Amino acid sequence: MPFTLSRLGNQVWVLLAGVLFTHLGTYMLLPYLSIIFSLEKGLTLSQVGLVLGAGSVAYLSGSLAAGFIADRIGKKTTMITGLLLRAIGLALFIWTGTWMSLFLTNLLAGIGFGLYMPGAKAGIAAFATEGNKTTAFSYRGIAANIGVTVGPVIGTFLHNISSTLLFAGASIVYVGLAIAHVFYLHRDCIGPDCPEVPKARFRDIFTDRPFLVFSFATIFVWALFTQFSLALPLRAQQIQAAHNIGMIWTVTSILIIVAQSAATNLFTKYLHPLTTMALGMLLLGIALGTVAFSHSFWHLLASAVLFTIGEMLIMPTSDAIVSDLAKPETISAYFGVASFVFGAGEALGNVGGGRLMQRAVDQHFLELPWILYAIVGILLAAAYAIMSRWERLSKPLAHTLTERVGASPRTPKTKQKT
Repeated sequence: MPFTLSRLGNQVWVLLAGVLFTHLGTYMLLPYLSIIFSLEKGLTLSQVGLVLGAGSVAYLSGSLAAGFIADRIGKKTTMITGLLLRAIGLALFIWTGTWMSLFLTNLLAGIGFGLYMPGAKAGIAAFATEGNKTTAFSYRGIAANIGVTVGPVIGTFLHNISSTLLFAGASIVYVGLAIAHVFYLHRDCIGPDCPEVPKARFRDIFTDRPFLVFSFATIFVWALFTQFSLALPLRAQQIQAAHNIGMIWTVTSILIIVAQSAATNLFTKYLHPLTTMALGMLLLGIALGTVAFSHSFWHLLASAVLFTIGEMLIMPTSDAIVSDLAKPETISAYFGVASFVFGAGEALGNVGGGRLMQRAVDQHFLELPWILYAIVGILLAAAYAIMSRWERLSKPLAHTLTERVGASPRTPKTKQKT
């Protein structure tokens, strides 16, 4: 049966709207935070780094805790709390001026964002029907990229008026989302009149070997993802193409908005999710490897487009895998850990990628990072291909493939039965 948008359900659309506007609110600010902190607030560059780093650490902590909190008090309550904390933190930037007050304010904003994100993903997984999970997560990528594309445009307009208006506007976005979630998002059944549901425990997750193996591999996936925003601009600067670097983000964001749904249907309809991950990583590795031979903006753009095609395979599929590996009563906790894994990979990519680029410059071997990234991408593709043959991990995911095609699927070469 052909897919229709209405099959996602109203609750999924509420959450997708949340994804869109949280990214819009974030990317309204992101291009200007370091500028405002240094020029208007008078912080040194090292203090700016500490303040921004506080938000990242707080996001990691909040996302790890959010899953376990949501499984106890409900996803809706946790998400609304996170949105309001984020709104308060962004509004406080208007009045805070010392580096310590800004540090604490960004901690609050980061915790709020961390509390929201796992619940949003868990909600999409919970409200989407089994056969539509990967499609729902592909629309999540589309919604996020609309926010990434539109946010800086609105942010530029507001910042040109005043930073006060910029912070106020971003805060209002999160308050509006919190109000929308109050009225339009269903409440979890929490209380004495609800059926008794087992609560998530750290021990339950950290004894789930298939999930841990998948999560460990995914850390390195997200570390490679980080190179797109960290190392690609540096490469553009090396080949005198930095003045056009913004166009790459615009083109790739539009590509995801236009093609994500089609890519999901085309590549994942007949492929096991782990095979889709392997194919996506192979494309990612090749794309990063081709940057080593780039000598023009157009070559970089071609590499970025190939990278984005791999991203369109990986992003919704990885979320769907986490959803399928979790039990219904622990789904928020699993997405909390998945969000933590994403942040850990991002941190690894930033630290390792920065040092690797510096070593490449010092040794006058500018191609070194990109060759290594290609090797890592190919090794990860091989790792996911091997995982697809591991029955304990691949078997829980096989039903998703069956439901997508509505018939006997082409299974990977494993002993699993559907």
